[in-house]
Amino acid sequence: MHTTAVRTICAPHYAKEIIDGWLALRNAEGYRKVIERGAIFVAERAGEIVGFGEAQPGQVLAVYVDPSTARLGVGTLLLQRALEIARRNYDGPIRLESTLNAISFYERAGFRAIERSGVQRGNVVVPVGVMQQG
Repeated sequence: MHTTAVRTICAPHYAKEIIDGWLALRNAEGYRKVIERGAIFVAERAGEIVGFGEAQPGQVLAVYVDPSTARLGVGTLLLQRALEIARRNYDGPIRLESTLNAISFYERAGFRAIERSGVQRGNVVVPVGVMQQG
């Protein structure tokens, strides 16, 4: 689902070479440790995972939705859950690194862009917007 989301939803905002490099090392095994820690939460529809999120105090780490559920509120629900986790025992501003396609989504949720940056994903640097709420 993560790979499908990146290849579909992010594709208009990133060169094919960046997306290919970003996803080159992705596999199911790479998610095992965070799943076992209970760090990832999911959204389901009819028994199928249609999105996932991850957060820690002070930071939203991931919000991804299956392209078939884009713009149906799944991302908003996942972000709300991520913010609950990010605010738990934390009083400062919440930060995240947004893919370029999701900046307006986070702005509608009250985040503001504070800088442009790049994060290493696989064998490429993926341009992102660093955002903050609060």
